[in-house]
Amino acid sequence: MDIPKTPQALSAEWLTAALQAHVASVEYEPIAAGVGFLGKLGRLRLRSADGAGLPATLIAKQPTLDEKSRQLAMMFRFYDREVAFYRDIGAQAGIRVPRLHYGASNPATGDFVLLLEDLAPATLGDQLEGCSAAQARAAVVAIAKCHARWWQDPKLAGFAWLPATNDPIHHFAQPAFQQCWPAFVQFVGDRLSPALKRTGEALGGNVIRMLDGVAGWPQTLVHGDYRADNLFFGGSDSNESAIAAVDWQVSSRGGGVFDLAYFMSGNVTPATRRAIEKDLLALYVQTLKGNGVEDFAVEQCFEAYRFGVLYCLVYSVIVIGTLDPSNARGIAVFQAGFERVAAAIADLDAAAMMPR
Repeated sequence: MDIPKTPQALSAEWLTAALQAHVASVEYEPIAAGVGFLGKLGRLRLRSADGAGLPATLIAKQPTLDEKSRQLAMMFRFYDREVAFYRDIGAQAGIRVPRLHYGASNPATGDFVLLLEDLAPATLGDQLEGCSAAQARAAVVAIAKCHARWWQDPKLAGFAWLPATNDPIHHFAQPAFQQCWPAFVQFVGDRLSPALKRTGEALGGNVIRMLDGVAGWPQTLVHGDYRADNLFFGGSDSNESAIAAVDWQVSSRGGGVFDLAYFMSGNVTPATRRAIEKDLLALYVQTLKGNGVEDFAVEQCFEAYRFGVLYCLVYSVIVIGTLDPSNARGIAVFQAGFERVAAAIADLDAAAMMPR
């Protein structure tokens, strides 16, 4: 089947073939503007003339229209990776994910499409606002269960599409960081302290060694972009502790504590993080232990956490350096995220974790 390149191409005829059920008509509603940066999302409202048992709605995901962001996604094979994740892991992830109804990708052109379960009435998190302490606690428990499910599991190496954190495909991050650094420095201006500027300049030549460090931790399934805008809270029972995670484009196999560091440093305000950080690191380790992981201590977790927080600066630099300037919310999200990460690096003396 052809991969539809635009929302308009998601016709009733194409959907009938993809879903193998008769779709009489479809309405497309754009959603999540300014939330996703490498993909475009829409809600499909489906009608069937013969009672084919179709869901009333589905979520369609296609590539971003921003060419620079699309090229970044193709460089790292993010689109192929996400389609394969839903196909091969999906409900086995250890954390709730939307059910896959159809997925296809073409690595040569960067075209892809996913038709996913609509998670409404669960509520999408808001990275710009930041998570509450209760939401952060629920998110940490959920990702710890996912990590425990795949902890040191040899099956991960059998997924050819799932690279190690330090796989050569990720080595592009080092030249990308160096290329984006001047634009990043200009964008953040005086919000970049002299100390953090020195740290960033040193990090530019150490990105690959940082990736090696993350890859050296106990292996598990890493989400890679575990942030509030990719998390759904609650559902029909309004249970905020019920978490679903979407956007698995950056998934890899490596050290799971990176997801913890990425979430905590960028998705809660510095004041909230300082108040709950120590307790939630202990909760993460406790949840691992409660789900069968016996050989990971809080002290190990804390050192890996500091290392992961430092690597989060790489994300800030590359994303801000390539972000679509027309995405006003995206700019605000990553500006806030950078400021939170900068505070965490200072609070934790994370710069001391730089490889020597």
